[in-house]
Amino acid sequence: MFRMAGLLRRVRAASEICRRLASRTAPLWIGIGIAGATGCASAPEVFGDKARFSPAFDAYVMAQPNGSDDPGVDDTVLLLRDPLTGNKLRCREDVLAWRELHEDIGAEAVHDDNVALGVGVATGAVFGPLLAMEPVGALLLAEALMTSEDLNDLLASADGTELLAAGITLYQRRRFSQASAVIERALAKDPSVGIVDKAYFYLGLSYREMGKKKRARLALTLFMDRAGVRDIDAYREAENALAEMGVQRSDCKSTEPVELYW
Repeated sequence: MFRMAGLLRRVRAASEICRRLASRTAPLWIGIGIAGATGCASAPEVFGDKARFSPAFDAYVMAQPNGSDDPGVDDTVLLLRDPLTGNKLRCREDVLAWRELHEDIGAEAVHDDNVALGVGVATGAVFGPLLAMEPVGALLLAEALMTSEDLNDLLASADGTELLAAGITLYQRRRFSQASAVIERALAKDPSVGIVDKAYFYLGLSYREMGKKKRARLALTLFMDRAGVRDIDAYREAENALAEMGVQRSDCKSTEPVELYW
């Protein structure tokens, strides 16, 4: 009970330190200490001072500048979207309209990461000694949790990601009808595979091969508008396929960087 109370105090302390550091009100010694202990960062350090158009994402992003329009593969990236439609922001005029919202989202994301780091440090400070004192009990608990997860993975039906992988394999084997059916099932089971992966891309291409042009146009447009994947070649292929089917994307007035005010 006393150990748990101490943990809560440490968690609150870590959260408060990171919050003050992020808001730039912490004394210098606190900033140095937390940077060394938990690696707390500020929003400008993580996302830079400008939102820029990234060809790899076919949208505006917030990320650290690295001399390229596209973020590095290991960089933390915030993909900018319209909060109503979920569509990616491709034009500078749209980014200007939603700039303040995404600045707040970016700042909150960094704050939450800092708090998570603080919690990790505090948890390690309390439970590390417990593990040293009771290693056998801790290992048995960990093994039981792993066994439960393995059993669930073995018995559970295929999830959206697994279904999508199967659908992509079917597409590559030119079994377009089967591929579309499996990818449709993946999207029905887990709609996020259309955002974090290329479900709409392969579904649209499958529809096109089957002669279902209306469905193909819809799926490929959804891929262009919503997918959060890094794949410039896929975006180009989808855009070319849409153009062949008579769909032209609207031009932006500008895709120049947008200044951020943290």
